[in-house]
Amino acid sequence: MLHSRTTRNILPGPFEAFERGDYLSAARQISPDHWQHWASLAALGRTAGTTDALVRFEQPDARFHAGVAAWMEGDDERAIALLRQAPGEHAANLAGLIARRPVTALTQLPWNRGGSWDVVGELRDPSFRLLNVSFHPGDVQNRPYANIHDLVPAGVQPDFFLTEMLEWHLIAPNVRELGCPVIGHSSDYDIHIQAVAPWLAVFDELLVLDSVQWRDMSALAPHAHVSVFPKVFGVPRRVPAFQHGGERAVDVFLSGTVVHPFHPDKDAIVLQLVEPRDIRLRMVNGFDPADGYYRSLANAKICANYVRHPGGLPTRGLEGLAMGCVITVQEENVLHLFFDRSTGVVPYGRESRGLVDAVRDILRHWSTYEAAAARGAARVREEFDLSRVASQYLRFATVVAARPRPYRAGPDPSSLIQKRAVVHKGWLPSYQFGGTLLTGWAACSVERMRARCDAAESPGLLNDIAREHLLASYHRVPADTWLPAVIVPLARAVASFPAALVPRLNLIRVLLHFGSGGEVGRGIALLDDTLSRPPAFWDVDPLDDVLPWDFCPSFFDYRRYFDCVTAALGGDGPARTNLTPIILAALHYYRGRYARQVAGAVAELEYAARAVELDPAFAEYVLYYCRLLIDRGLDADLHRAAELLRTLASRSARFLEIADLTRQLPPERLGEWHNDLSEKAARFWAATEMRENLPEPWLQPVQR
Repeated sequence: MLHSRTTRNILPGPFEAFERGDYLSAARQISPDHWQHWASLAALGRTAGTTDALVRFEQPDARFHAGVAAWMEGDDERAIALLRQAPGEHAANLAGLIARRPVTALTQLPWNRGGSWDVVGELRDPSFRLLNVSFHPGDVQNRPYANIHDLVPAGVQPDFFLTEMLEWHLIAPNVRELGCPVIGHSSDYDIHIQAVAPWLAVFDELLVLDSVQWRDMSALAPHAHVSVFPKVFGVPRRVPAFQHGGERAVDVFLSGTVVHPFHPDKDAIVLQLVEPRDIRLRMVNGFDPADGYYRSLANAKICANYVRHPGGLPTRGLEGLAMGCVITVQEENVLHLFFDRSTGVVPYGRESRGLVDAVRDILRHWSTYEAAAARGAARVREEFDLSRVASQYLRFATVVAARPRPYRAGPDPSSLIQKRAVVHKGWLPSYQFGGTLLTGWAACSVERMRARCDAAESPGLLNDIAREHLLASYHRVPADTWLPAVIVPLARAVASFPAALVPRLNLIRVLLHFGSGGEVGRGIALLDDTLSRPPAFWDVDPLDDVLPWDFCPSFFDYRRYFDCVTAALGGDGPARTNLTPIILAALHYYRGRYARQVAGAVAELEYAARAVELDPAFAEYVLYYCRLLIDRGLDADLHRAAELLRTLASRSARFLEIADLTRQLPPERLGEWHNDLSEKAARFWAATEMRENLPEPWLQPVQR
């Protein structure tokens, strides 16, 4: 059934959630006395016993979902029989698809093989014939702006099209011309929202990982049916065999993005983990090679997990459990439908000490939990074996593909731009920066956008032309060989559309990070002009692209910005009111950084103060402002700096930088909170290994 628009902050009841595809909420909230509970479990891939449970119910819809459950369990003949007993077009469509297997799927699944996402490499299910389009040499070869008809062998009609993690793929703009259901799955739509949002209209069905994502996507794509299906990752075959017993020298292991301007999420659990003095903690900020990573897991009792969307499947949790760790993860997480404490998965709540309390309980009863983790290691390797995950993923896609739906034309293919998702932190079809694939891709995008500009110029198109030029050239030196191609369209947008704020932001940032002395001066002059105007003067469209999140992320609060864009596009917040202050905060920060070289309307300290006033949660601005307050050293300045640093220390894992600043405060401005901070900073320093830094192009000096 097609559904109506969802407001992100209005939660449907559990039965409505089930009808509209939020199977995670339904499975948690609906009693096993109702068939919808068992149908939800089957839809989530937790299939054991669900078919037998569903056939006990007499409702016609229960019979349909019993057929779905049998199909998800891999019992094809039973599925066909049950579906033929169920009424409705959906049941007939699905029974027909299964009966004529193998089901032919044209897919865009990850071209990176060997990880927890390797559906292509691990699919063993004979019920499917897969034609995967990607940049892997063994797949149907993709290319920028491919014609979908050139990707399908002659005489082949796919039963459906499916793309996993759609934000990373170059999807053919005319994909809907296949004449089959178009299904997309997204994990990180919000991180790449400005590139992803225009493409959502392409899809008939959208799959997401948890209930939070379901609410977001239902609002972003009201034309589509959105379903929660989190079981898209599994235990990679490269995970070593589990060895029971043996000493585990580390109590708690945490890895991944521990500290980063874009990812403040883990701050809450890092703040908890560094507090106890008697816990042997090891944190890795970044990513180890696979062998070293698995050795770290084998040496740890507990693998701590935090998932940005709390219901989503934690791949590190799967790998940790497979290596015999006890897993801690948020209480909303889908893993709790598959495992419990008896199999080594322990929930923690949102309260301030929820994770520490869970950790202490595990360590206090380690012999019991060690045996539980061993049971969990065996079960996760079976339940989340990648061949099983791959089969269930394709089977669920078949279920939603069979859903009856009216004809819908979709967006004009010529309007769709395959934007590059990142500068370099993520999946790109090539890492030969400056090579023919990446530069050719950018050239194709620019050509399409220029053609549209010729018909109707807009600040958004000019901004995007500059964006693709910038990303294609970012790694090339010297910058003066390519910078004009970026500056010209942005300058035209500023001149032709003076109220458009985002092109100004991007032009200023490009000039300051890549320009020569004269160009830096031009950027500062544009900064002064921009900051002289009232906030109400500016126009900000949610799709005006502020560049990918890994472009100089310590200078701009991408996380808050993209969250506001996602809300605005979903109808849950005015764009201008919410987005303009974030941009102006960044511009005040930039201007302050140059105030000593070129005097501005106010002093450097006032620029920093305004940045913090506009965006008080962004740690970079707070640290900068406090540094300036301490340098000036007035009594009121020191009082203000102490209060700001105390507040920041209560919510941020930037212990080392905060502690460095507090050491410069007079003792009378410090209290017990500073002793606590110093201890946490020392433990953080001792426990953390930095595997990656934050490389950013420096601000260029002003020409003298």
